[in-house]
Amino acid sequence: MSETETEKIPGFLEGEPLPSGYFNKPDPYGDAPTRKVNLSLLVSYARKEGKDCLSLTKEEIKRFSY
Repeated sequence: MSETETEKIPGFLEGEPLPSGYFNKPDPYGDAPTRKVNLSLLVSYARKEGKDCLSLTKEEIKRFSY
């Protein structure tokens, strides 16, 4: 990402403190961070609703948390 580009924050994280290392580049050799969200169901829901995953609300994301 060049310095002129801005990093986009998902709508459900706006106004919330970002997790530490949120903008760090991922380490392809390290362990992936664990998330308690069913991503396949979340993406299916977003497609069905005609939305981008970044535009989902906190309430919509919570429906797919476990």
